[in-house]
Amino acid sequence: MLSSFSLCFGRVGDLLGRRAIFKTGLTLYTAGAGLAAISGSFAQLLGFRCVMALGLAMAAPIAGAIIASIHNDESRGRALGLVAASIALGRTTGPTIGGFILQLWGWRAVFLANCVFGIATCLTLFLIFKGREEHHKVSFDFLGGLFLVIGFPSFLIALTVGTRVGWDASAIIFWLCLAAAGIVSFVWRELHTASPLMNLRYFKNIAVTKCMLSLTLATMVFYPVSIFGALYLLNVIRASPLLAGLVMATLPLFTTILSPMSGRLADRFDPRCVAVVGLCIILLGLFLYTRLGEASTLVWIVFVLSILGGGIGLFVPANEKAAFAAVPHRDYGMLSAMLTAFGTGAGALGTAVAVALTEASRKTHIGRDAVGFAYDQQFAFSLLLPMAALAVLVSVRRKKRPYADTN
Repeated sequence: MLSSFSLCFGRVGDLLGRRAIFKTGLTLYTAGAGLAAISGSFAQLLGFRCVMALGLAMAAPIAGAIIASIHNDESRGRALGLVAASIALGRTTGPTIGGFILQLWGWRAVFLANCVFGIATCLTLFLIFKGREEHHKVSFDFLGGLFLVIGFPSFLIALTVGTRVGWDASAIIFWLCLAAAGIVSFVWRELHTASPLMNLRYFKNIAVTKCMLSLTLATMVFYPVSIFGALYLLNVIRASPLLAGLVMATLPLFTTILSPMSGRLADRFDPRCVAVVGLCIILLGLFLYTRLGEASTLVWIVFVLSILGGGIGLFVPANEKAAFAAVPHRDYGMLSAMLTAFGTGAGALGTAVAVALTEASRKTHIGRDAVGFAYDQQFAFSLLLPMAALAVLVSVRRKKRPYADTN
């Protein structure tokens, strides 16, 4: 759902003003966190969490567009690198801080902390982002948004549930048909409307196509590591929850360290060359990850995760800069939303595929002990590994066709 709504709000930002949508999204997220902290039932908590998700879907795709529009080509990579580093830093420290707050003061305090930090951030933004933005009088494609919200989540539901109930079940067939109808209708709508949510004609530009394709392929493979890695440490290595969390923090930590370096290198050299180096390191890290088993040591696991995290840190900012260089300034919101949606959607899709492959492997052997889980994980990621290699191949040669950076 986040990837679907991200495309919608990215386009809204281009039409109504990116700063206004970003501030509205952050305000909704903050309000939802505060209300969740005082919720009196699970239904209320779920509803307020939906408000937080809606605010996140509004703010997340706009942040990159604002940064890209403020900075010129000479400093844009460094700015995007700092944004990527801040996101990775949040993923590194967030679970630890959240667990600490949960242990001391309970779950309500976690939402309250989000609310407090959100209020401080909102006040800062309202002081910095002053004045009116230029609005574009173009209609919004509500029908395309509806098709998208129906299609992609239905596809993920089918992938997630199909491994448990069987692919020939009537419910799975229903979700797959609904997904096909929604996605095909969305593509048809975007090709025929005057104001699309996602300008599919941009994919005629080889630079945009390869940026999106490499992002999708790489994310599908490395994103599931954050979930499977924790399960592997707990069930196979028998690490304590605290130790497993510290080991898994290695991945986003090295992403945090390498992302600013990637941005600076992308400003000095061809960003695609930097992105290709990052993809090669990701491929190496994923190959080493497929070799992890029950006899692997914690030191080696940390080393493998650090390689993977470093590759992600080099790839993402450079890839984003190359993508922004290929579209006009007026569509930065749409492009940023596409990057967010493709990344989020590919991560969810890759996780669903990895789970399905793991379940398929599990049915081939008797016993579900630690050794079995290690084998199942190796099987799943070994089959996903060629997609990372394909991401490298599609990024090696690139014909740059930038648009003029004008309003």
